[in-house]
Amino acid sequence: MQRMKKTLSIILVPHDDSRTRQYQLSYRLLYTFLVLTGIALLVISIFIVTYGSVLRHSKRAANLESQNQRLLRQSAQVDSLRGELVRLQAMSIQIKKMLGINLTPEDSILVASLSPIVKSPAIQEFQEEEGVGEEEQKAMLKAFPTLWPVKGYVTRGFHTTGGEKSADYHPGIDIAARRNTPIRASAEGIVVTDAWDDTYGYMVVIDHGFGIYTLYGHNARNLVKNGDRVARGQIIAFVGNTGKSTAPHLHFEIRENGVPKDPNNYLLD
Repeated sequence: MQRMKKTLSIILVPHDDSRTRQYQLSYRLLYTFLVLTGIALLVISIFIVTYGSVLRHSKRAANLESQNQRLLRQSAQVDSLRGELVRLQAMSIQIKKMLGINLTPEDSILVASLSPIVKSPAIQEFQEEEGVGEEEQKAMLKAFPTLWPVKGYVTRGFHTTGGEKSADYHPGIDIAARRNTPIRASAEGIVVTDAWDDTYGYMVVIDHGFGIYTLYGHNARNLVKNGDRVARGQIIAFVGNTGKSTAPHLHFEIRENGVPKDPNNYLLD
């Protein structure tokens, strides 16, 4: 005698006069359906829990990144203020030196404590442990471009308001002078650029250390080469009219850590 399979009957009774429908479903198929449904619900639950955890971690990482960027900006502002303080102190010492006022021990200690030793070929290594403050002070005084590179009239001043897209942007000063007037290094340093530029024509860039660079543009010809160490006041080029220029003059720039600075705040003699 053949054993009958256990089945489950599902009867659909419509409210209208339609025919009643009856379906038979085996228990095995029903169990399979329930198991698959349970697995699907479990997978969905695990996905929801995991996604929620990932979302929380993602938001936390975004918050940490935001805090990190804010700290970096604050650190950059502190470094900028620190650098400005160093510059003002060194300028004060330079003025004292020019006026013949003896430097006090406090001057040396303050400059030594504030000024960072920047890795640069323009700054020689200080070998002695004692007297580092004095040596570093001398290096900083030599690094500040206080000497006018040429004598002449300033025909265009420094203007960086509005950024490089501004039509009035001019990150240096233009000093009118006769063609072939000697151009002198504004401070001691290392020549890092002796090249032709479509805008500045023949140009020279000097690294003075401590993140300070000077640029001399529109030269008739250059007298120095990359890697040359130059002294303050040394002739490095001659005034010309090369590049985008309409008359003989020197375009002179001072940059600190890549930021253009007004040369009038540096040039003293």
